[in-house]
Amino acid sequence: MLTFAMSTAANFTVALLITFLGIGVVANVLIAYAVAQVAGERAQNAELRNSPIED
Repeated sequence: MLTFAMSTAANFTVALLITFLGIGVVANVLIAYAVAQVAGERAQNAELRNSPIED
């Protein structure tokens, strides 16, 4: 196993960067998913609104 000799401050900095960048990526993915769901529902609603009424 390869180990890197870094100071404690550098270790904390790297760990914090990984943590907060990871949280940002997850948040952006969830936001994109929500936006895609809303767009799909709006398209379905428009399709239902414009379809002829069947009895």
